[in-house]
Amino acid sequence: MWDYSDKVKDHFLNPRNARVIEDANAVGDVGSIICGDALRLMLKIDPATEVIEDAAFQTYGCGSAIASSSALTEMLKGKSLKEAEKISNQDIVDYLGGLPPEKMHCSVMGREALDAAIANYHGQSYENSHDDGELICHCFGVGINKIKKAVWENHLTTVEEVTNYTKAGGGCSSCKMRIEEIIDDVWVDLEKCGVPRPGHVPTPIPSITISTANNSSFSSLNTVTSASAATKAVQSSIDEKTKSSPIYNDVNEVIDEIVKGFTDGSAIKLLSIAGADVSVEFSGSISNGMLKEMTVGFLKQKLSDKTGRLISLTVR
Repeated sequence: MWDYSDKVKDHFLNPRNARVIEDANAVGDVGSIICGDALRLMLKIDPATEVIEDAAFQTYGCGSAIASSSALTEMLKGKSLKEAEKISNQDIVDYLGGLPPEKMHCSVMGREALDAAIANYHGQSYENSHDDGELICHCFGVGINKIKKAVWENHLTTVEEVTNYTKAGGGCSSCKMRIEEIIDDVWVDLEKCGVPRPGHVPTPIPSITISTANNSSFSSLNTVTSASAATKAVQSSIDEKTKSSPIYNDVNEVIDEIVKGFTDGSAIKLLSIAGADVSVEFSGSISNGMLKEMTVGFLKQKLSDKTGRLISLTVR
């Protein structure tokens, strides 16, 4: 039997906001009844302040899906859209006091519904703006990008964990080998960002040997040196207001740490800091596609952890 927290049981037996908001101006639909879980998240947002005044849901699924949806609506009320965008699936799990590993996909569905609702509020199509890419799991209709995102954000290391978070691999099992390959690919990038993979030797950072004219050699220098120098060079072009920010040094330290792991020439340039709003510029391979999305999420988390603030990150 799965062990459910008292809070999960409470939100399942007494779900909050399980209703329809007739005048909702943000609606997110995710999942599929065919696959066993579906969720509609409805939000009423004040257009002037972009504060979420009301949140409600309808769901088809297990007790964990109901509890996760109920918890999410409670977390959203009174928050601005910027604050809501920072809510992760792990935040939903923490709010509930934990979920069984096999039910983590319910929190992921809640996070996806929030993305879909926000896209709908801005007049965008969630499906068009969030291409799931190559279809990996045909049993549950899970694409490569969803798997990559789950691995990146939650540091998943096994196929079983991926199944718990996305359902991929939970059917006929024919996609499990491909999922293992995806896990390995994502961890190569995570290691570049300084995240050690449990039980694995880190991917080495290439070295550069510099020789003088008389053929004497300096000790081997790795890309850490050039990354650090590049970060220092950028500091001279930053305005005084940003330099006077109390989190300026922490932000630079995090950026420098992450850039040290890049071996392909990618870089992150700090542009400005205003309160907890940080603006940066990406260049190289991290400036496009899934790698950009992953780097943004990782950088936001690292900055928030380091500064003790809920960081809002803008990438130009």
